[in-house]
Amino acid sequence: MKKATMKDIARMANVSVATVSYVLNNVKNQTIPDATRQSILAIAKELNYVPNLAARSLVVQRTGMVGILINKSPWLPYWKRQSYLSLTDSLESKLTSAGYHTLVISLDPLNPAMDVIRERKLDAVFVLDVMDEMFYRISANFVDGVPLILIGSLINDRMFNQVNYNYPQALETAISAAAAPSCLIMENHNNTALAGWIMDSTGLAREDIYIAAGEDQGQKELEAFLLRNRGKHIIVINEFLAKAVERTGLAASVTAVCTCGFPEIVQPDTQIIRFQNDRARTAFELMVTLKSAPDDPAIAAGNQFLVDIFP
Repeated sequence: MKKATMKDIARMANVSVATVSYVLNNVKNQTIPDATRQSILAIAKELNYVPNLAARSLVVQRTGMVGILINKSPWLPYWKRQSYLSLTDSLESKLTSAGYHTLVISLDPLNPAMDVIRERKLDAVFVLDVMDEMFYRISANFVDGVPLILIGSLINDRMFNQVNYNYPQALETAISAAAAPSCLIMENHNNTALAGWIMDSTGLAREDIYIAAGEDQGQKELEAFLLRNRGKHIIVINEFLAKAVERTGLAASVTAVCTCGFPEIVQPDTQIIRFQNDRARTAFELMVTLKSAPDDPAIAAGNQFLVDIFP
C-alpha cells in the first residue's frame, strides 16, 4: 500500500501542505480554525499517516532560525533593489508568522563571505539570485537535511530545489496578445542560466532584447533601444523598470510583467501580467514540505517549482 503523505492529507482536507504541517507538528502562532484542525487530524488518522522520522527530528530539534541569502552588488538600480525587497519582506513575514527567526544576509555575488553564517545552525536556507559558479561553494556550508531553496536561479542539478516565475508562460501571453511585433526589456540577473532561459523563451532575436543593468549611463542606452524599436510593443519584466520605460515617453504600447507585487504603479493604459504569488509563498510551502515530508511525490517528481500567471 502506498504510504500516505502530507500532500494526500492536504488534498482531502482542501488546505495547503503548510497548514497540514502546522497542525501535525503543533506549530504555535498559527490561527487555524478548530474545525480545520480536527479535520486534518481525522484524515491523518484515517490514512494511517506516519511522519518521516528524520524530518520529525528536525522539527523537534530545530533552532528556529532560517537564513535568506541575497547575492547583490552595492550599485543596484532601484528596480532591482525593489525586486529583492519585495521578495524578502514577503518571505520574512511568512517565516515570522510560522514562528521562525529570520537572518537576512547580503552576499557579494563574486566573493560570498560565508563566515557570518557558517557557525549558525539554520533550519532552512533560501538563496536569491546566485551566480552559476557559486552554487556549490555556498551549499557546502550547510549540513545534509537542511532545506536549501534557490529563488531566481537555475542550475541543472537535482540537488537544488528551485523556485522561479513561469517566465515562458508570461512572455508567450504578452507576445501573443500584442498587436505589433514585440521587443523585451528585462532586469539584469547574476544567474546567467536564468537570464538565458528568459531570453530563449521569447523566440526574439537578441537585438530585440535589452538588459537594463543601471540607472545613469543605462538610461541613455535604454532610450537608444526604445528609439531603435519605435512602433514595436515593449514588454518589460519588473513593473518598476516598466515605470522607467513609461517616463521616457518613447514607448507607444507597454506590457508590464509584474514581479514585485505593485501593478498599480504603472499607467492605466499599460497592459499588466501578474503572477499568482510573489514566489515567497511557493518557496515557504516548499520549505515546509522538505522539512516535514521530504519523500513527498511532488518533491521526487522534480526540483523546479514555477509560479504561474493569473489566467
